[in-house]
Amino acid sequence: MKVTLGALAALVLLAVVAVGSWSIRGAQADNAAEASASAAAAERIEVGVPTVVSADALEEFSATHSPLYWAGEIPDTKIELTLTATSGTFVRYLPTEAEAGDSDKYLTVATYEAISGYEGLKTADKEIATVENSKSGAVITVFDDRPLSTYFSFQNAAFQVEVFSPKKGESKKLTDDGSIGLVGGEA
Repeated sequence: MKVTLGALAALVLLAVVAVGSWSIRGAQADNAAEASASAAAAERIEVGVPTVVSADALEEFSATHSPLYWAGEIPDTKIELTLTATSGTFVRYLPTEAEAGDSDKYLTVATYEAISGYEGLKTADKEIATVENSKSGAVITVFDDRPLSTYFSFQNAAFQVEVFSPKKGESKKLTDDGSIGLVGGEA
């Protein structure tokens, strides 16, 4: 049997296409499985148990735990979600190599529900805190004894948000520049 160069090239091309198609389907299946696992993780968030979730899973979670604030998706990080017994929700940004529950300090956006944070922040003693009003109507407060955290709330809101960063000045910068926003909403 005589095989021409053109027939051989066609066979090689067919093999490459088949392997490429299989690889793409495999990658799509892996991505779908990862997304499905992350969504399932968001559905079974246990109180007090830090859980790594995708941005999509966090958005699904926020549908039943609103308001929920975050700093958006940040490159080279993964999102850890922790729900407290007192309806506080912590969204923490871990380096990709860190495990859920890692004891190191990382950027964290905590939403504390069922509290009247606005009045408490607005009336904070000026001798122990810096209090500002933002263009969006929020009151923003940084306490002298907690300079790595920035707090904000809105008038008539039944929640308060704390932005913590181990990097000096970062929590205030993120709050001021609009990087902190509702999950599933605009910043």
